[in-house]
Amino acid sequence: MTASTSSSQPLHLSDIGELLAAVPAMLGFHPARSILVLSLSPAQRSSNSDRRSDAIGAVMRHDLLLPRTDEPIPAPMSAAFERFCTVCVREGARAVLVVLVDDRLDHPHCPGSAAAVRLVEELAEELALSGIEVAGVHATPEIARGRVWFTPEGNVNGTIPDPESSVVAATRVFGGSPIRRSRDELDALLAPSAPEHRRRVGQCIDDVIDARDLAYERAARAGGSARADRMELETLLGHLEAFGDGAELRAQEYAEVAVLLENPTVRDATLALAAGVQARLAERMWVELARALPDPERADAAALVAFSAYVRGDGAFAGVALGVALESNPRHRLSDLLDQALQAGLRPEAVRGLADTGYEIAARLGVVLPLPGPPE
Repeated sequence: MTASTSSSQPLHLSDIGELLAAVPAMLGFHPARSILVLSLSPAQRSSNSDRRSDAIGAVMRHDLLLPRTDEPIPAPMSAAFERFCTVCVREGARAVLVVLVDDRLDHPHCPGSAAAVRLVEELAEELALSGIEVAGVHATPEIARGRVWFTPEGNVNGTIPDPESSVVAATRVFGGSPIRRSRDELDALLAPSAPEHRRRVGQCIDDVIDARDLAYERAARAGGSARADRMELETLLGHLEAFGDGAELRAQEYAEVAVLLENPTVRDATLALAAGVQARLAERMWVELARALPDPERADAAALVAFSAYVRGDGAFAGVALGVALESNPRHRLSDLLDQALQAGLRPEAVRGLADTGYEIAARLGVVLPLPGPPE
């Protein structure tokens, strides 16, 4: 399941076409063969109206698996519906909107419509157990300008305006978050580097570990483990500064940063960078590391990518990064923690406290990290 964590502020959209056009911006990519569930929660009455509108909260997505006529609902769909319901209950949703994006659904009476209706009926039954209703179902073969949307087995239809011109898209891009043409583009961002490059980095790691152990022991004897941890955190920040100045990391430096991140104190302190003015710079370096490092070392870097994406509201990219981290190291504790939070639909502010912990760790070590604030 992809859960959008794009904003802690409710979103109001009144036109169905406008709503569908905003979906790629809410997710961070253009969905295909997907079922999306948008939670609706009661909003405050406006000062000049007695009407109470609903606000769009969590936006959830899962691959759309259409059953054949003689087949039961696929188990992954039923499991996804349970997770959707859990998130909606947590959101305090009174209802949901369901959006089906699939090239097999090109008109109300196409062969796939009956299967889609069966799926939505099961979802509605799951939600009804918690007192949540399905307020509307809309299908379209693609979210693109001029494409037709319709209600399955219904007579209501319309066209989608330009997704790139939606207010939500403009807000996302202005905030520095691009909208990908597909989820494959997100996967490509963390695709491993050339095997030869990763092999060279891996060869360097063993030598770096030996040198690091000697340096750490020397520093710890001189001033305790806090002094050794401070030395390692400052070394990592030095690599980040050089990266920000345009220096290209070599295999030896990739290995050095990977070994530094194996120190839990150092790694946890760097979580604070996601909430500071260097957030984008740090995320770029974590992405480069996640692509260049071998397994299982790349898990730490991918987890930091995930945390950075999570706190800035990019749930889709956070999910991709967590998939990379857990594939690299299935027992990676931080990744497992973040994955559980993301799957449960927790909003960014619910995990941002880890950044505060990072600042506390750095302060305890006597290291001043970049101040919290909008990224430069």
